[in-house]
Amino acid sequence: MFQKVVISIEIMANELTLLREQVEYLRQKLYGKSSEKVVHQPGQLSLFGEESLPEEEADLPS
Repeated sequence: MFQKVVISIEIMANELTLLREQVEYLRQKLYGKSSEKVVHQPGQLSLFGEESLPEEEADLPS
């Protein structure tokens, strides 16, 4: 009986360790630094802020 309890505790401790590692991995994946980099391309408008580029405004007829 005592041996079964000890084995059960060891199994649960191993499972707890595994689950904590999974939580930490997923937390880093969700909230960690992103590998995506924003690259500014000439002539492409910004999603936020710029209405149009100054050189485009000069080309428009008045």
